[in-house]
Amino acid sequence: MEEDAETQKLNPTSEYNFEDAFEKTGHGKINHLVLFTSGLIMLNVSMESVGMSYAITAAECELHLNSQQKGLVNAAAFIGIISTSFLWGYLGDRLGRRAVMLPAIVVSAVFSIISSFSSSVWMLIVFRFLTGCSVSASSATVYAYLGEMHANSKRASAIAWGSVFISFSFITLPGLAWIIIPGKWSFTLGYMEIVPWRAFVWLWCTPGLASAIILLFLPESPRFLLVAKGPEAALPVLAKMYKWNYGGSADDFPVKKIRSGGEEVKKAGFAGAIKNVSVMFKGPLLKCVIISHVSMFTVFMLSSGLYVWVPDILNSILKSGVNQKISICQIIEDKFLNATLSPQKTCEAEVSIAMFPISMSMGAVFAFTYLAIGFFINKLGRKTMYCGVMFICGMATVGAAFVPEGVAATALLIVSLCSGCAASILAAIAVDVFPTSLRAMAMCVMYMVGRAGAAVGSYLLGATLDLHCLEAFTALGIFTSASTILMLFWPNPEKVRRQMEDKGFSY
Repeated sequence: MEEDAETQKLNPTSEYNFEDAFEKTGHGKINHLVLFTSGLIMLNVSMESVGMSYAITAAECELHLNSQQKGLVNAAAFIGIISTSFLWGYLGDRLGRRAVMLPAIVVSAVFSIISSFSSSVWMLIVFRFLTGCSVSASSATVYAYLGEMHANSKRASAIAWGSVFISFSFITLPGLAWIIIPGKWSFTLGYMEIVPWRAFVWLWCTPGLASAIILLFLPESPRFLLVAKGPEAALPVLAKMYKWNYGGSADDFPVKKIRSGGEEVKKAGFAGAIKNVSVMFKGPLLKCVIISHVSMFTVFMLSSGLYVWVPDILNSILKSGVNQKISICQIIEDKFLNATLSPQKTCEAEVSIAMFPISMSMGAVFAFTYLAIGFFINKLGRKTMYCGVMFICGMATVGAAFVPEGVAATALLIVSLCSGCAASILAAIAVDVFPTSLRAMAMCVMYMVGRAGAAVGSYLLGATLDLHCLEAFTALGIFTSASTILMLFWPNPEKVRRQMEDKGFSY
């Protein structure tokens, strides 16, 4: 170390390649702040995506919602995310990760708050859709930003640790709902009577707005700047990271010049972006795209598609009596038959209080699962862990529909929903094979396909739960477990990187 420092003093203009220069920034305060901020963004995306699942039961009578309309409301944000993912991926690779996320987070909060003033189901669907369009900007770009703000050796664990915040949404949402939704209070704001479920929507916007404030003080990704503007633009950011981690001045950063070479020249304009993206659908990336995208579709179809219905299912279980020797599918079908035979019965939007602590315990299980992933992902291997989680969750989904006992069925539902934790493992697997100039786009498209799975899962469950519950749960569970076979065909990441570097792309 002393010899290295002496060499730097004698030859302060010595060049470093980018990865060696990045390693010189160390790992400390700024990495932890980026991790925390990215976690808040992931928390915000998750809360905006599934938050309505807790509000929908309370809003059922006020907005005259049936099961199919509930499915549309729950799917609206996912559809918005799907609709704009490609555009945000292009802008993320064109303008920068931070530059795209910051304004979009603020806009998503505005649309979300407006949605809380909805007076009809279609107004609610439209503004939840617009919220999804805005939150889409950060739903996948945040993974590129978080990964690029860490050295290669820390990237997988950083993404895994950041994803722990997603599990916090499954604790925070039911916790806030428990405090707010059962309340009998109301007040008038303008023309609208504000009841608890509307105020609940306002509160879940807080993490996103907090992350936007912190992003004001964080730099753009140096890896993006390297590719977009060259080494001269990336060097000041690395120096700033060094200053944050070690203190002192940015001038103390030992790297004075980054060696050029390997950065691909980005094609100008949207047509150029399309041409660059076409690389994803050719060898050697094509196989990676097919496997990762189909797998992400499956992860979201089970985790998010089922999760938006869990509060409603739990509410039905608790109302029927949790200790009854009856399956959840029988409970759902009985509820539907009662509503069909008694159409004139007064609508009751009563929410069982016990649903909220159960939902919070689900969040605690998710948090534990994410923490376990953070600890073991490098020891067990990403593919092994992903396949194990998805196979177990698929089997638990099948079992939940057949077990004739409320507590056991609820426990199996919790296990099946842990499939959402596999998204971060899949992101860690996929992020390594895509070059810097394609990474944000690749992640956005992958999450777009995933959100499509969530929308499909949510809508299909809404359309089938009342009359074909057993078939729906069985098909969903078997499809999930069987999808793990795809990982047997995942190519060697190092081989893919070498092939892409030979084509002029950098990582």
